[in-house]
Amino acid sequence: MPRSLEIVEQAMQNEEPSRSPVIPLVGLYSSACSGYSVSDLLRNGNLQAKSQLAALQCFKYDGVFTCMDLTVEAEALGASITFPQADFPYVSGHPAESPGAVFDLEMSSIKDARLLTFVDATRQLVNRVGRSHLVSTYIIGPFTLAGHLIGVESLLEHAIEDPELTKKVVNYCQEVLEPLVEAYVTAGAHNVVILEPTASSSIISPKFFGNYSVPDLSKMVSRIQKGGTRATIHICGNTLPILHAMCETNADAVSIDSAVDLKEAKEVIRGRTTLIGNVDTTLILTASKDNVQRAAEDCLKKAARKGGFILSTGCDMPLETPNYNVHALVNAATGNIAVR
Repeated sequence: MPRSLEIVEQAMQNEEPSRSPVIPLVGLYSSACSGYSVSDLLRNGNLQAKSQLAALQCFKYDGVFTCMDLTVEAEALGASITFPQADFPYVSGHPAESPGAVFDLEMSSIKDARLLTFVDATRQLVNRVGRSHLVSTYIIGPFTLAGHLIGVESLLEHAIEDPELTKKVVNYCQEVLEPLVEAYVTAGAHNVVILEPTASSSIISPKFFGNYSVPDLSKMVSRIQKGGTRATIHICGNTLPILHAMCETNADAVSIDSAVDLKEAKEVIRGRTTLIGNVDTTLILTASKDNVQRAAEDCLKKAARKGGFILSTGCDMPLETPNYNVHALVNAATGNIAVR
């Protein structure tokens, strides 16, 4: 029987694997398996890795992710971050009063910032399970980072009023992330997931996406791949209107939310990339295990033929997700996990 990593590689090369791989987006939810606090996971790379390994041992899927944190890069550039006791952190203060002020911001060195937590977690996961499972980590997208630095409303206003300056700001955000990309590649990550939620079709038009996000997403994808690492793009919401443009970045995979119909997505991508998704996180939080398994099986029916598909959740799982629903999701692909 092929190992998990081999099954994932087959799927990502558009070969039909012996079974469909399954890798739910298990980030802070892993605290339910490890007993570590959310604060532990966001500040200690060793504990974050241990927590992800505890979840992997519990549910037996095919790969691991570090924790998703959309604030850590902005924090290293001077943004104020609020940390709820048991929830995802968020940006509460922007460090630049205007787009032009962004160019004066400098990224803290990785060893002196909370960025080190995620690099350390990546390295430890690679050392522990990198030969048997896909190890993925996250990095913020340049358009989303620009919104964190000056505010999303300000970013969108300037995109209309001063398109060239806005493009320069987004490009600067892409460039300032280069050391972090290199750190993840050096740590041995198999896959770096670029998170670009502010470029969602629920926030900006496909034209805006093409003008302000795609050029620098493409540069990030290329930089990641030059290090021998795969690049994935994750954007929340209904990304069907921009799915073709996401493929144009040459990303190895696109992670799509539950709002996207997988059958339609398969028709758009035409084998150019791998789809990751897209069981509804609200469903996995609230539904019965039978309904979750049926939803997962429906995803497999729509997208798994001829490879090019990894079963997952549409986004990071809520912290309150019942463990029996995670078992049900995994069981839809593996068929050998007892649903408890």
